Amino acid sequence: MGNDKETRDKLIQSAKAEFMDKGYNKASLRSICANAGVTTGALYFFFKDKADLYKAIVGKPVDELFEIMQAHFDEDDEIILSPDYDVNDDDHSEVAQLLIHHIYSNYDAAILLLTKSQGSEYENIVDRIVDFTESKSIETMEKIAESKGKKKKVNRYMLHLVIHVVVDSFVHLVTHEPDEKKALANIRKVFKMTMHNWTDTVFD
Repeated sequence: MGNDKETRDKLIQSAKAEFMDKGYNKASLRSICANAGVTTGALYFFFKDKADLYKAIVGKPVDELFEIMQAHFDEDDEIILSPDYDVNDDDHSEVAQLLIHHIYSNYDAAILLLTKSQGSEYENIVDRIVDFTESKSIETMEKIAESKGKKKKVNRYMLHLVIHVVVDSFVHLVTHEPDEKKALANIRKVFKMTMHNWTDTVFD
């Protein structure tokens, strides 16, 4: 059993290097096996195919990212009914720290997802994050409007635009800033900028 774990770990590390070098589309299972010092048959003992191998590297970090985001929106649902809650005063520092720490704790997987995923089931990961955030934000903003007695509608175009600004900022930081502390400091500024007059921006 110990040898199985060692072999699987070798394949994972070899696959990371291959995907990082060539991207998902051009990565070769034969090269991955050769660099891991195992046979192709050994690879198929652990993984169904190249997609399964790629998922073994990036799948868990992606799932955990969405779990962090879902927990954030669940928490928002609990606090927005507070009479003194003001979304414009919330710079989202806590969720920014959670997201940045998670991403940088899985930095190789993040780089693979953002720059080397073309052809894989994860090639539209940024759009998936935007769509998820947008759908949850619409629900949250409608609840805020209702709780405040405001007869306003969510401007979905502006909400989509602002969410893209935030998500694209994450993408730029992760792909250009390898230092977690610097990335966190900058993403907090992005949150502060986008949260300022948030309701005036996304409500009509």
